[in-house]
Amino acid sequence: MRLNQYLAKSGIGSRRECDLFIQNGLIKINGKIIKDFSYKITSNDCIQYKNKYVEAENNNYYFILHKPKGYVCTLNDEYKRKIIYDLLPNNLRLFSVGRLDYNTSGIIILTNDGNFSHLLSHPKYVVIKKYYVLTDNKLHHRNILLIKKGIKIDNITMSASPKFLERTKRGCIWEISMSEGKNREIKKIFNYFNINVLKLHRFEFAGIRLGKLKEGKYRLINKKELNQIKNNISIK
Repeated sequence: MRLNQYLAKSGIGSRRECDLFIQNGLIKINGKIIKDFSYKITSNDCIQYKNKYVEAENNNYYFILHKPKGYVCTLNDEYKRKIIYDLLPNNLRLFSVGRLDYNTSGIIILTNDGNFSHLLSHPKYVVIKKYYVLTDNKLHHRNILLIKKGIKIDNITMSASPKFLERTKRGCIWEISMSEGKNREIKKIFNYFNINVLKLHRFEFAGIRLGKLKEGKYRLINKKELNQIKNNISIK
């Protein structure tokens, strides 16, 4: 097995993250730093990440979590906020596929399969995520067309497909579909038009929905859903 594949199976990060670990000299094999991505692991090799021994998992695990508002998607938080891993089995080394902001709730996929994470997170793959968004005002139709085409914010082109659902006493409710999911992208898009996002919830990821999964709870993804995820992904 190649070094980067072995590291991805160990659960320390996605395949892309493991490539960076190798590139940055954080991986040692038998006490020596190795920067060769294609190095073939043997049964006699001792692999270390940041001087800690790692071992490839024999089994891959796939979960969805209903992330509550008020949690962060990191293993450790310098501000001592609650982390999503406190809600998960503590005997498994899992990492999240993408993230949701501290104030955003909804579906998060977690796994120890680096190749699966790569499939869902690499920019060349089109993975659709869907959100319910509550805002304090309504977009004009011409602005919706601009958002679908793509607008430049902070020198980055951002796009989405907004669908207006209804106006309530609390504000305007939208369904937003997008494939990129850059940092705070939805909030930045609405703020561009002087509209504030009051609430943000992701209800679907690569065709998988939360359904009746309660906030703060998790469940395993079954084989049928795994195949569904793969079938819902296209290449740009």
